[in-house]
Formats: sequence, C-alpha cells, structure tokens
Amino acid sequence: MNRYTFVIHVHADGPTTLENVRTCECVPLSDLDAVGPQIERWLAALPDSVGPPDVRLGKTAEAHGRPRGP
Repeated sequence: MNRYTFVIHVHADGPTTLENVRTCECVPLSDLDAVGPQIERWLAALPDSVGPPDVRLGKTAEAHGRPRGP
C-alpha cells in the first residue's frame, strides 16, 4: 500500500495553498472545493506501478470491504 501526504495551508491574512509533500509542489486554492480534484490530478499523474490502485480504478475503500479512515 502506498500513502501520500497533502497539506492545506490556510492563512488568515493570505492565500490558501495545497501542498503535495512528495513533490513539494504547492498550488493556490480559491476555495476548499478544489482540494479533491487537485489531489486526484496528482494521483492520476503517478506511474501505474506507483499510484494507489483504488484511486486509479475509481474505487473507494468501502468497495473493497475496508472502512474509510477516521
């Protein structure tokens, strides 16, 4: 299983950014609705041998009988 870390930086006096910790890439966010689609784009860009199969195949953890995270 592969795990990836993404961090949302929210600053009261400035921009909100989403960081891909693996690549150190940061993208500005205009609203939090953009978080999911951006993470999906990053994961889709991974080589097939690296990316998590559940994301590549569009399946959820529940579809495989695994509980969703906390």
